[in-house]
Amino acid sequence: MKNDRILSSVLALCLTVGSLSGCGRVEDEREEENIVSNPYAGAVSMEETPVVDYAVPMLLPNILVDTKGYSAGEGMVAVVKGRKLPEEFVLVDVETGGEAYRGSVEEPVYREEQGFYSGYADFSDFQGTGVYYIKCDGIGCSMTFPIREAQYAALFDEVYREMLESCRSKELSPADAVALLEAYEWYEEIFPDEDEDQVPDVLKVLCGWISYREESGVDEEDEALYAAFLAKFSYLYQKFDRKYATDCIKRASTVLGEVQARSRKGGSAAGSQADLFFALTELYRATGRYTYRARIADCRHFFEDNDSYLDERSYLHAAMTYLDTRQRVDVNLCDNFINHLRERAEETSKKSTVLIDAVAPVNGGSADLLKGAVELSCANYIVNNYQYTAVAEDFLHYLMGRNPGSVCFYDNGEDRGGYLLLLAQLTAIHEAGKHIKEG
Repeated sequence: MKNDRILSSVLALCLTVGSLSGCGRVEDEREEENIVSNPYAGAVSMEETPVVDYAVPMLLPNILVDTKGYSAGEGMVAVVKGRKLPEEFVLVDVETGGEAYRGSVEEPVYREEQGFYSGYADFSDFQGTGVYYIKCDGIGCSMTFPIREAQYAALFDEVYREMLESCRSKELSPADAVALLEAYEWYEEIFPDEDEDQVPDVLKVLCGWISYREESGVDEEDEALYAAFLAKFSYLYQKFDRKYATDCIKRASTVLGEVQARSRKGGSAAGSQADLFFALTELYRATGRYTYRARIADCRHFFEDNDSYLDERSYLHAAMTYLDTRQRVDVNLCDNFINHLRERAEETSKKSTVLIDAVAPVNGGSADLLKGAVELSCANYIVNNYQYTAVAEDFLHYLMGRNPGSVCFYDNGEDRGGYLLLLAQLTAIHEAGKHIKEG
């Protein structure tokens, strides 16, 4: 009897477990069906920290300025843009937070392609100095910028000392060494002689750079350009140390001869044809030798109906050197150089409003704009055109922040030689203008 009771209990337990097991399986299937069919299931996360994956939009100012600054009282203009333009703008002093100047937003125009208006905030009448920003109701504020008495001189000094330090540390490239000499040749009066020994500091530092290059060598691709540099240095340094200058011109002739000898043997010509031609013009100016003049004459047809050579900096330097020489020259070749420089300058001036439109520019980028500005500076050195100076200043303002992205391309550290040439000219022109006013 006892065994029957035990058996009955075991059977009951098995039935109970079986029925419970069956119910559990059915509910699991329903639960699985519910999960699969749930349209919100993919949004459920068990992570403690939610994953946020989106890009924060870049916020750009609606008032575009030269972030490196302006010269007090000289062409200080900002560009204002927006769906609706205010009638006035305010120049705010960063230090005090107070209003320094108030003016009208001028020449408002609707930009149909962009879908907003743009105008100008001209504060050229303001004579103060310091750090400022521009504010407009409903538009916002610009980036901060300085106003200094001699802004171009300050910027020139900045890039000049940066390149000089690069020269002392033996990191200066031959192209930048040439740019230093070119700027010094054009505007000797703005280059300092801090120890007052009657020799400009830039020439003394470059002497050390030459010694280093003679010991360590020059890359084969830079040899022709190095020869051009040595010849130019010799020409400019002869009044300070004739013996050293003579050694430099001899070395320049040797380097160029080696380059040309490799070329005749079918080897590498080392450097571009532009560098070779540049070296020929520098050696001819420094020596007056017929052999160099004849080789230059052989290239004349290349320049006759073609101004694309100006796209290469070495051809541009060569043209300026040939125009400056007191040796016998090919008058037709000189005419070609002058005419092409003027035509390029006129074309750049006419297209400048489109190329450097701060709202919707159409250009080939900052490097192309700086190249155009340097060409303009070369033409301006020859003809001294006020219009070219104004356009060059506008190019500089664009490159230093008055552009759609409010980007200061100058701070990227590219083509220091190009900026040096442009800033040297603007500094010299403004210094000369200041002396005329004071006189």
